[in-house]
Amino acid sequence: MATGQNVDFPPIQNGMDYLISVMDGLSGDPSPRALKYAVLHLQAATEVLLKARLIAHDWRQVFRNPDKTDLSQFQRGNFQSCSMAETIERLGSKAGVAVSPEEKGHITHLSHQRNRLQHFGLTEPTAAIKSRTALVLDFLLDFVHIHLRSGLSGSDLEHVDAQMQTVRSGLNRVKALVDTRLARIQPELDKVAECTVQCPACGRWAMTMAEGEATCRFCGVPWPPEHAAEEYAAEFLGLNHYLVATDGAELPTRCCPECGLEALVRGAHTAADEAGSVALCFGCGERFNRLRGCIRCGELIDRDATDTQVCDSCWEHALFRD
Repeated sequence: MATGQNVDFPPIQNGMDYLISVMDGLSGDPSPRALKYAVLHLQAATEVLLKARLIAHDWRQVFRNPDKTDLSQFQRGNFQSCSMAETIERLGSKAGVAVSPEEKGHITHLSHQRNRLQHFGLTEPTAAIKSRTALVLDFLLDFVHIHLRSGLSGSDLEHVDAQMQTVRSGLNRVKALVDTRLARIQPELDKVAECTVQCPACGRWAMTMAEGEATCRFCGVPWPPEHAAEEYAAEFLGLNHYLVATDGAELPTRCCPECGLEALVRGAHTAADEAGSVALCFGCGERFNRLRGCIRCGELIDRDATDTQVCDSCWEHALFRD
């Protein structure tokens, strides 16, 4: 770098530069290191660009506490900013910029990936990372075009448009790879649509259950049934054991009346009926339309299979005791 040269990255250009780095990392046959930085830089781009739009509405809203702000601190960047979840909420409630639940889910998943990389490391298939990356990139390009571009002019507008074209071209290549693989496996998925759900790793409707294992036919991740059920409930239904302990929320997983595994998720959405919901076991793939809790222990009983109000375990215990 030449002596006296400044590092100058205004927020939107900074965010777009991160996206260029993401596309560089995804090009060709990326190495694990390239994919790592693609995830890290995509999360950084998402945060910068969403907060840039919030700042355009009101710079105070980007503070963790908007009631305690200081312009000089903001101008120096010396303050604690709001979280990604708070940014999305404020974009909707304060700036009128809505982020759909599905888009928020993709962003949240990306944030979790970034946190694991930063603090614990990450092990995921290349196909899963590329798939998730394409979903977030798709959102960001629309976000920049609809919500940020209109506030630019002159060289700033020309610069961002050129960067957007580069990112869009790269994204089209990634999406083409994803679409080609999806088209190849779709006939298989159509046969098992009633027990096919979105994969927590890649986000595609390609996780199926068979022979005591949940497997994504797109990214290839094999899941132990209990783990698959917990990850699915957390990722797509917002259910986890922390919420059970703090807010009394519904348990994310229950014991399956058919196979006995703690892998049953109530309210799951399948490829056969994406808008509807069903109780689905991520171990045996069994679907249940009518369930009731055992009057003694609360374990679930399939009402279509029996009229009894007591589960088999409690029934056997009562017989043995007597």
